[in-house]
Amino acid sequence: MIIFGAWSKTPTTVTLTLTSQVNGKNLTLTAPIDSADLTIDETGCVLTMSLGIDRTKTGNFLLDLGLSGFLSSYGAKELMYVGSGRSGVDPLLVGGVATSGRVAVDLELVLHLAVLTGSDLELNVSGTAAFEEVDVSIPGIGKLSDLTLQVQAQIPLTPVA
Repeated sequence: MIIFGAWSKTPTTVTLTLTSQVNGKNLTLTAPIDSADLTIDETGCVLTMSLGIDRTKTGNFLLDLGLSGFLSSYGAKELMYVGSGRSGVDPLLVGGVATSGRVAVDLELVLHLAVLTGSDLELNVSGTAAFEEVDVSIPGIGKLSDLTLQVQAQIPLTPVA
């Protein structure tokens, strides 16, 4: 589906899956999306998102404490992402940088659009980010040296007036 316009979203939840090579265990994290804006026109598309990663939850109290300490050590509170790509293709591909505190990582996302009602859309976002040479202690799992984030989100969007 190829469409043009501008849409915006109020907070929802994005699910991030951290895949660790330590003992073959996977962690699933959820972080709220504080804002998301998508603009598509003849010149291209731009996606901006803000995630409250300081409010990330794992579902495990001890893991939440370890994660909070790790994020605080990097000054990470709000994760900002700005990505851009070509319009007129389906799916849309946007490449950009996600930054929070002293951390910046390149992130390419695949965007699938679905019409909900009228001009409201659902934006399905997916992508992968890799962090190498990190040193993170996760209670009950051990030390991580490499992290791979699988990003998945379904974001309802309404048109910007």
